[in-house]
Amino acid sequence: MEERPKEMPKLTDYQPTRFMLPTSYYDAAKADRAVKFIEMLRHTKGKWAGKRFWLLPWQEQIIRDIFGVIKPNGYRQFNTAYVEIPKKQGKSELAAAVALYLCCGDGEQRAEVYSCASDRQQASIVFEVAMDMVRMTPALAKRTKILASQKKMIFEPTNSIYQVLSAEAYSKHGLNISGVVYDELHVADRQMFDVMTKGSGDARTQPLYFLITTAGNDQNSIGYEIHEK
Repeated sequence: MEERPKEMPKLTDYQPTRFMLPTSYYDAAKADRAVKFIEMLRHTKGKWAGKRFWLLPWQEQIIRDIFGVIKPNGYRQFNTAYVEIPKKQGKSELAAAVALYLCCGDGEQRAEVYSCASDRQQASIVFEVAMDMVRMTPALAKRTKILASQKKMIFEPTNSIYQVLSAEAYSKHGLNISGVVYDELHVADRQMFDVMTKGSGDARTQPLYFLITTAGNDQNSIGYEIHEK
């Protein structure tokens, strides 16, 4: 069993987000499940390539808030997460890990998880990190079919998909979204953002829109609107 390096700090005193409603509660088991799934994955680039994805305290805070804060009906309180971080802080790895959890670890039957960005090439960055994570994780690799040319993977136990959407595909009807990972929101296409986040997950009990971006300077952008909100 690979142990956490001593130089890798861990969140030791988790306190739920101040945005947790008085009617919601923290379910440690659900949060632990998400954290354990992600920490089973491996980094794909640089000096950490091949090493376990040990979550840093700020990353674990985000994961526990998203997946552990639960409404009285048993479903997640938060359907939208906005994460704004500087460059070179592991944005793609965190986004890929969340996408994989939604596709492979969340227990949703026939989940539909999509990577979106201002263009298909940008959206493919997160997907390609996720694809490498699957290949380096035997438990996922033997259960997941990767269609690299289509930028799509299928988690066979639940027949769930994770896929990159092109500019043409998002406008087509029939998407039954359980998760969206939207990269670099500060340069997002407004029409695509609206289609992917407004009503697209109504058939799901707890869809998640995971919006992650570096800072931008366009005050007319979707990113700025969400930042201000």
